[in-house]
Amino acid sequence: MPNRNINVVTRQLWRLVRQNQKPSLYTAMISNGSSATISDPPTRIGSKIPMEYDTHSYATVLAHTKPATSPPAATVEDLIFYPKGHASSYLKKNHSKADVNKAFEEAIQALNSLQSNDNAIRNSIQNTRINTKEDTIRYLERSGLPLTTVEKLSFIHVAGTKGKGSTCALAESLLRHHGAHTGFFSSPHIMHTNERIRIDGQPMDKEKFTKLFWKVYNRLKEQSEHETDMPAYFKFLTILCFHAFVEEQVDVAILEVGIGGEQDTTNIVRNVRTVGITSLGLEHTELLGNTLQKIAWQKAGIIKPNSHVYTHVTQPECLQVIRDRASDNQATVHEVPRMEDYFHYNLQDKYLDSFHNTILLNGSLAIQLVYDWLDQTEGPLHRAHKPNETKMCPEVLMGLRNTHWPGRCQLVEFHNMRLHFDGAHTPESMKICTDWFQTSTSHNSNPKILIFNRTGDTDPIEMLQILQNACRFDLACFVPNLATTNPNRPSQVMVRYSGEYQITRAHAIAKTWQKLSEASKQTNTVLVHVSLWDAFLDIRERYGIETNLDILITGSIHLLGAAISALDQLHGANNDRPSNGHK
Repeated sequence: MPNRNINVVTRQLWRLVRQNQKPSLYTAMISNGSSATISDPPTRIGSKIPMEYDTHSYATVLAHTKPATSPPAATVEDLIFYPKGHASSYLKKNHSKADVNKAFEEAIQALNSLQSNDNAIRNSIQNTRINTKEDTIRYLERSGLPLTTVEKLSFIHVAGTKGKGSTCALAESLLRHHGAHTGFFSSPHIMHTNERIRIDGQPMDKEKFTKLFWKVYNRLKEQSEHETDMPAYFKFLTILCFHAFVEEQVDVAILEVGIGGEQDTTNIVRNVRTVGITSLGLEHTELLGNTLQKIAWQKAGIIKPNSHVYTHVTQPECLQVIRDRASDNQATVHEVPRMEDYFHYNLQDKYLDSFHNTILLNGSLAIQLVYDWLDQTEGPLHRAHKPNETKMCPEVLMGLRNTHWPGRCQLVEFHNMRLHFDGAHTPESMKICTDWFQTSTSHNSNPKILIFNRTGDTDPIEMLQILQNACRFDLACFVPNLATTNPNRPSQVMVRYSGEYQITRAHAIAKTWQKLSEASKQTNTVLVHVSLWDAFLDIRERYGIETNLDILITGSIHLLGAAISALDQLHGANNDRPSNGHK
């Protein structure tokens, strides 16, 4: 019977000796401070296991779709980013060339030097002398790109607490299905930094990214006035995206705000005519304020003079703040219709149930942003639309159905594991995540496993309560956003939070989970692992490689990337084996 006492395990991993492939022993550190030597399991997870997969983006998720058979060499990364198998041209160009990957990683290592640790970020927050927008413009123009040149492009700008990335991804897909040449800047990334800058829906080509990176980086370095006179990580990427969009001469660029809005680095463009504000909640309170009204004020800071603002914000106090800021800018505010109205109006209700809750929540806002941009643009892409019309044209229906936003309510079947990936990081998004997980797992009796992390200082108790109330997990694993204890992918390095800090944080979250379990009389095993590699090895040791498992990986987008990387390394998909003794 599972032990209800918290069994917080920090483990070293098997060291597979390549010369004879003979496993060694590993040591498990038990919560009471004692240690026990445990022999290796009889079988190591290997590539000979028959592998099937089934992936569902939120735009096409159907609860009981029959799994498709994967290609023999499919990796979790392939299945996450290219669920329909359309990866050939991009992957062959970006993942098969060792020299391209090496050059890209060297560029990302240089980019990582611009990351700040948590203390530095807090100091910058408290330093009122720094004007982020003015600072961004200064570095942009120092990089050789005048703001006036950037403003020759057309933009859609989206802020909000939750759903802004999904809204942007939907809008980008809809515009592309109307024939637009699109740029899309988002954050954070899952696996590779170039995911943040997309051209026509695809992550920017690694070779192009690397070339443009060094062009901008070297120019800024040459003109720096002192050693630290460089833009910070996110500010640099914002500048880089503007360079990329100008070089590509995109018809429209969709900008997802990083944090807040008023002082966000993306908020330097003054010619935005189409603005979106997604659902609001308390987040980054040390920076944005500790009330919904203060946060709404920050988000509404992206409203520009005479712009059209679309929102599905519901809180009356927040809507009033948005309307006040819009009035100051002679802008108009529209509360978007329900998503169901588009299907009812066009007698297409049969399609409604094929869409996941994420698209039902954010689809209407995306449609209105696209309709507004098409109405305001000139030339061959112009389409006449009235605000909040619920017409469902074929381009919109196809754009919704073909939207793929990786790591959001996405299911991949891989080596007898039904892996549920969702980057939910707020209570509201966690409710959507658990509803989806419940629906996906309701038809089987597989063991249910949670892998969770939440970085930062926010209290995760509300998200943990939602998880426990919705799902009965047999095993709960709390783990840092680390594929291994020594990350080998520069794109997954987080300078802000050290590994030690993340492990301490994982222990704290595990204790909170255990208290909630005891209060609700739930029986489950609770573990803390030092990496995702460790977590998946432990899961397979406990349940065996033939057991079908339902695993939910959630709480952080960064956690998803680490999980994908760890799984592919465990199954021999990568040549870049762990360098910390995991061989």
